[in-house]
Amino acid sequence: MAKKRKKVKRNYRRLKKMIVGFIVLFIIGNVVFFNWDRISLWKKGYTNEQCKIILNLSQEEIDEYLGQDKIDMNRWDEYSNGHHYYDYELYEQANPDLSDMTIIKNVDRLYEVYEELINLGFTRDFCREHYADYAIEDFEVFANNQIDYDTAKKYLKVNGVVIEDMPKYVNSGMSATKAVMKYSYGFIDASKKCDYIYEVNPENSLFTIVNDRFELKEDYKPDDLVKAEVEKSSECKSSKLVEEAAYSLEDMVNDAKDEDLNIILDKAYISYGYQEQEYNECVNYYGLWTVENVLQLSKPGCDEHQLATTVNLTCQSAIDGEEDFEDSDEYKWLKKHAHEYGFIFRYPSNKSDITGKEGISNQFRYVGVDAASEIKEDSLCLEEYVLRHGLDYTMKIIEDAG
Repeated sequence: MAKKRKKVKRNYRRLKKMIVGFIVLFIIGNVVFFNWDRISLWKKGYTNEQCKIILNLSQEEIDEYLGQDKIDMNRWDEYSNGHHYYDYELYEQANPDLSDMTIIKNVDRLYEVYEELINLGFTRDFCREHYADYAIEDFEVFANNQIDYDTAKKYLKVNGVVIEDMPKYVNSGMSATKAVMKYSYGFIDASKKCDYIYEVNPENSLFTIVNDRFELKEDYKPDDLVKAEVEKSSECKSSKLVEEAAYSLEDMVNDAKDEDLNIILDKAYISYGYQEQEYNECVNYYGLWTVENVLQLSKPGCDEHQLATTVNLTCQSAIDGEEDFEDSDEYKWLKKHAHEYGFIFRYPSNKSDITGKEGISNQFRYVGVDAASEIKEDSLCLEEYVLRHGLDYTMKIIEDAG
């Protein structure tokens, strides 16, 4: 009986030890489990104070710190900040030229509207993806005007969208493209006021507007220039055009020849360097006022012949002085058929208020058959076509128009 009692006591002690062991393991496991993030942050080298800052964030944000190399929080702490270290790093990657102080101010300012943005359907990922594209004021436009993401996204898809104008787009009731073009680029119409001078980047566009408001860079030169194999006038310096325009011009001229009409190329691609040389020579000879107000010679970079999609055409009777080009059979044929080859009359006389140039009967622009057909059918000029369809190229402000 005594042996039996001893055995029971031994078993009891063993059970007690096992229970205590389980309890200890359970406590340790819970401590580790509930402090795993802190332990993981320690392993990365964060101090207790830094861990405290990070652990006050949402789990999603904590995971962002755990998922990458240690952030140098001390660097950002050289300035007063809102402890948004992960976003400081991302914002710097998107805007490497900004100072640390500016990065901190911008990100902290963004966080003041972050909650409102999220309520409106904008995610953190969306904001971060656009750190390089949008100014902080742009994010504030969404929040301050209560423009939700579902409403904004149709406008954001339009090339050239100006977020500052977003409230006007939304209140207009127009389609996204029409609203953007009306409220942000209405000054493509030369009769409208323009506050800035823009640098345009054609990016293979056939519809780029180039004039004294919209300048091409000095080094802009199309990369697919070819010589158009057509007859040139003695004044024509070059027959080069972009490949598509050159071949279409050849087809048009050859088809006109089949009807005993002789269309002659008078001007094609003109480089920035040649524009500059010609402009300076004229200024030296005639004076700046005469060049700008009488000759109306474009400044270098403001002549769309640099695009290599613009041509001036003539005919032998006009060259010989027998008649004006617009009175010739060649002109009449072009008026009827040019759109079939993708060419439009660039400066119609009845659109001078919109184009900003008096009617030029012999200047044509290659825009492709579809666009040229629409422009002819609806009696548009190129500016009106662009305002209807939107930009397919980019531009940026380079100076105040004064």
